[in-house]
Amino acid sequence: MKPMPPLIGLHNTVTKRSVFYRAEISALRAISHDPSFPRRPSRVEVVTAFIWRALGRVSLAKHGRLRTSLAADSINFRPRIVPPLPPWSFGNLVNKATTRFVATENTEMPVLVPELKDLVGLLIDSLTKSKETMVGWEDVLSTFLRTRNELHEAVEKGEVDVYMFTSWCNFPAYEIDFGWGKPVWARIIPLPPYESISLLDTRW
Repeated sequence: MKPMPPLIGLHNTVTKRSVFYRAEISALRAISHDPSFPRRPSRVEVVTAFIWRALGRVSLAKHGRLRTSLAADSINFRPRIVPPLPPWSFGNLVNKATTRFVATENTEMPVLVPELKDLVGLLIDSLTKSKETMVGWEDVLSTFLRTRNELHEAVEKGEVDVYMFTSWCNFPAYEIDFGWGKPVWARIIPLPPYESISLLDTRW
């Protein structure tokens, strides 16, 4: 198993917050769906693809060329393994599903960031396959080691843009009360050295 790359100091970390309203998400789901998809994309998938595409535009402007990128989504495997774990099981029982966009060099065509629909299709395919294969402890462990090494190798080489996505949507973050009352605003702290994107529902 490859060692983790060195962490970047938190003083170098910049965080931003964006709010996607229900109507905007519905519009994204409508324009990103394709009849060839096995199912309709979820709101998390379309927002993930939208942000991924925006980051690709940033990378293109920064490097002057389109780079291969890797989107890693967290998957809760409690209900997916056999036998399933009880709902009150404790711990961060998550794994990563990686989706790779491969940039190709074509001197006859202008450099373009992939369409939203293309990235949504990649995400649906990758997430569906990951959820189908993680059915036992051995499958979960082998997937964890493979994706961990893939992510760390990409960061070390520096030729692939790595974006870490996680979703707490539908998670009752605003119902947690440790004695000080329910939170007004919940967030997830980013983990260097990756570009981290966290999706959460708003309280209102």
